[in-house]
Amino acid sequence: MQRKSYTREFKIRAVQLMGESSKPICRLADELGVSENNLYNWRKQFREKADNAFSNQPRLDEKELEIRQLKARVSELEEEREILKKAAAFFAKEESQRSTR
Repeated sequence: MQRKSYTREFKIRAVQLMGESSKPICRLADELGVSENNLYNWRKQFREKADNAFSNQPRLDEKELEIRQLKARVSELEEEREILKKAAAFFAKEESQRSTR
């Protein structure tokens, strides 16, 4: 007998349905064609691994996660700086046009 495999998207959607649906877990499992144990295990995996749940990628350690967060923040700050540079240039141009009138 071959084990049935489910896609990552299917597992995530099943976990979402567990939280959204008012149906009993046993009924939801029947409707999805999976066991209740699968649903509970997928929910546990989702909670433990959050952003890379149900993937074959290893969990990020704390330092790698912090590096990713910091890189994202640097990118955000660089974008904000560019916007501020453009705004400063715009207002400087406006001010110089006012003073020459």
